[in-house]
Amino acid sequence: MLAAVFVQPGALAQNGRLEFAEPLKLVSCEPASTVPCFRMKLNLVDDKGQPFNAQLPPAEKLPAQIKVNAGGQLVTPFYASAAGESLSKVRGRTALVIVDISGSMKKTLPGGQTRFDAAKQAIAHFLAGFEEGADRVAVVPFESHGVQLQIQSGVFARTKAAALAQVEALPAPQDRNNTALYSSVVFGIDRLQEALPGIEKETGESPEAMVIVLTDGNNEVFKGDDLGLLAGPSGLEEAARKVRTSGASVIAIGFGETGSLDETALKQISTKYYLASDFDGLKRIFQFTRTLLNNRLAATFSSPFPDRASLAGQNMAVTAELHLPNGQTLRSNETLWTAPQMGVPVYAGICSPEEKRAVLAALPASAGWMSIIRPLGVFCGLGLLLIILWNWVPRLIWPEQFIGVMPGAGQAKWGSQTRVVNGVIAGRPAPPGFQQGPRGAAMPPRGAADRTVVNPQAHPDFSQTRLGNREVPPR
Repeated sequence: MLAAVFVQPGALAQNGRLEFAEPLKLVSCEPASTVPCFRMKLNLVDDKGQPFNAQLPPAEKLPAQIKVNAGGQLVTPFYASAAGESLSKVRGRTALVIVDISGSMKKTLPGGQTRFDAAKQAIAHFLAGFEEGADRVAVVPFESHGVQLQIQSGVFARTKAAALAQVEALPAPQDRNNTALYSSVVFGIDRLQEALPGIEKETGESPEAMVIVLTDGNNEVFKGDDLGLLAGPSGLEEAARKVRTSGASVIAIGFGETGSLDETALKQISTKYYLASDFDGLKRIFQFTRTLLNNRLAATFSSPFPDRASLAGQNMAVTAELHLPNGQTLRSNETLWTAPQMGVPVYAGICSPEEKRAVLAALPASAGWMSIIRPLGVFCGLGLLLIILWNWVPRLIWPEQFIGVMPGAGQAKWGSQTRVVNGVIAGRPAPPGFQQGPRGAAMPPRGAADRTVVNPQAHPDFSQTRLGNREVPPR
């Protein structure tokens, strides 16, 4: 098995660190494990944020060499993988490249080519390593007219030829074009997130994904541009909030001289920012970007909390460290996983078959059986509780409603059908017209003197009546 090597173009960096490439994702490994799991993706970078050259531990030892501090508890991942350790571990990659075609992109560089031409060549160099079957790339332009339509119409090419054709089809910059930078970032994130479910369903896995924004200017929106484009401090804050809350990896590339770009804004609307002043620098940045996209360290660990209900309302700080074979330890910055304000957090995905096999292998034999027995026990316990509540609790609350068999139930109601109870003859004479006679015998009709009267008994309770013979008082 080959160990993964993270390659750094250029000079060898002395100090490396881990950097979270994406926010943590809550994933389900059921039925292998009922405990929620977290998946994290990391890049090895130097102090300047460029890919760091490091020899990783062998694949079978990689999980044990990663330590995660989640909410103050030390956890070892049950699964970890790194791109390059084997051909079978190559994961899908998806990139949306948004290219500025504002009027300033017509500026000529010292080499004689325009910024726009240099951008097209750098993107073509970025696509040189396109792997069909694994990569999906869409290249779209942006300026200040038809911004949303241009970005939403981007098609993720499946072949290198189709992706290069999109680069060649980029429209040339026009003097009237301004720069709707903030809105382009928001629309780009929306387009990527819209495409990812279909790509994941097609490939059967969650691909590595990022948005790359190339621009040479500031956010500039004027009269005659699209209505509703983001501008000013409020527009910058909205775009930055979109990047923070979406969890998308956004790479911003500023193409120009220091001071001519709003670097503060570019850093706020991206997860990583680079600056290039010429074609060589731009090509090198795209090479960095591809390396960061290709070589990501992925690890999955069990939550320190037993179920999702226990995660509700949690704000969990997470850090990671990696122990290299040469004795060096790389540490990450702190990232925060935040549960929704209300309700139980939902899963952002499911574990892959490899992750499920790894979590089963990491569980003790008893824990494996408990993951099956526990749901059955809960089901049976709830069923028993329902039976008790349905049959027993009402008898305690309303005992007078449960007096057993009603006295005389199913017996005749008239005196002609009598029965003896404790030596006393029960029943009373049937009123005229209701007596039972021989089969076929005619029943005597009721007389005019036979009336239906109220029987007050011992107290004036007029809720009960009976039929009976009563003598008519003399007139």
